[in-house]
Amino acid sequence: MSEEQVIEFPEKLGFLLFESARWKVAYGGRGGAKTENGARALIMLARTKRLRILCGREIQNSINDSSKFTLEANIEDLGWADEFEILKTEIIHKKTGSRFFFMGLRYNINKVKSLGRIDIVWIDEADKLSRTVLDKLSPTIRGRSDFEEDRGGPFGNGPELWLFYNPDLDTDEVYVRTVLKKEHYMPDYVYVDDKGEPISNKDGSLITESDNPLYTRVRYAIVVKVNYWDNKWFPPDLRMEMNVLRSANENRYLEVWEGQTKVVLEGAIYADELREVLSSNRRGHVPYDPSRPVYTFWDLGHNDKTAIWFIQRVGMEFNIIRYYEDRLKKMPFYIQYLQSLNYTYGTHYLPHDGSAETLSNVTPEKQLKATGVKVIVVERPSRKSVGINAARSVFPLCNFDELNTADGWQCLSRYAYKVDEDTGTFSKEPDHNTPWSHGADGWQTFALSLKTETDSKKPKRTVERKILNLPTNNGWMR
Repeated sequence: MSEEQVIEFPEKLGFLLFESARWKVAYGGRGGAKTENGARALIMLARTKRLRILCGREIQNSINDSSKFTLEANIEDLGWADEFEILKTEIIHKKTGSRFFFMGLRYNINKVKSLGRIDIVWIDEADKLSRTVLDKLSPTIRGRSDFEEDRGGPFGNGPELWLFYNPDLDTDEVYVRTVLKKEHYMPDYVYVDDKGEPISNKDGSLITESDNPLYTRVRYAIVVKVNYWDNKWFPPDLRMEMNVLRSANENRYLEVWEGQTKVVLEGAIYADELREVLSSNRRGHVPYDPSRPVYTFWDLGHNDKTAIWFIQRVGMEFNIIRYYEDRLKKMPFYIQYLQSLNYTYGTHYLPHDGSAETLSNVTPEKQLKATGVKVIVVERPSRKSVGINAARSVFPLCNFDELNTADGWQCLSRYAYKVDEDTGTFSKEPDHNTPWSHGADGWQTFALSLKTETDSKKPKRTVERKILNLPTNNGWMR
């Protein structure tokens, strides 16, 4: 008889292996071994029954960006390499048939359905999750009906969603939902009736506490904070690093090792401006006003993202009512989206490449004009710093809708300068190779359109326009 293998596992994360819940969240500072133990928990569960496990990230450009190598390393460390088949994009347990899939979610969320029944979704580095992904992911991961004995998931009670992350910004959507507003988005328990339907109060909120014997209490979310002191295997070299940072910079230590959030990202280009927006309470509910036109401001892409800001002017201020982005879509797709909102549009403002001709000689500018709405192509600034400075100048005039511009706010808050790998210092150039730069560039289109309006009011510029027979007002501040 073979000797049983004893595997040590942290008690604080034991719920991953022994409790059933719709949401399981582990967050905290560095050194808590959240990722490693999350991988081990999934590997152990995959050996017990046939599971389909989706390992996701907000952005995954290649398999190298995924958690696959972490899983492979732990399979090897646990001595189970012979039990698993390691393929290029999947991992399969030979006996149970459990399969691990890997996918970036931001632009593939609708493809998740095509994977079939998913039992567990594991998202590492979940601090970068957008509101769009969080809103669409949960209803996409569905279990089987009550008539089936096994409704999916590791315990047969339905699929589970696991979120692991180190907190970054206090405005990040996942931190808001799992910590700041946990009672609204992820209560510990919900109560259901005899048909399994959640019980609500008169105001529509879910009942999370009840002594009614007709109701059944169901575990909905388990959210735990895990730090280095919860890791009995915390290595000495990391402990030394932690103590050095603690003595040098207490605030930085709290952010890195204890999982406290920052108001803004390090090196964030619009850090001061966003701080001022928050302190002035100019981020909240900002509804669409049907009596006023909506102006749109774009950054164009195909392989990269196309980003669109939707803005209304009210007096001397600007209401930022919506933000939208997507990729690998052509202009008719975005036109259809614009029309689906049923807004009354004023002018569409495109960046400098909006008039660039394609092989079909149909530019984005021409396609938008065909909808009957005015289109203006904003000139490219001579230097990137000009666009950034213009963008900084408009924040004091803007009110942001928190819900409908959440993904755009994430772009602005994470738009940062490049870091010099040799010196560790920030350069003068923004990092364009990130998911956040396109939303930030669309914001600059907005700011530069106002600069165009200002220039058009200068006397010399007006004379030039009369000679060229051009309109004297090419901005939108009317």
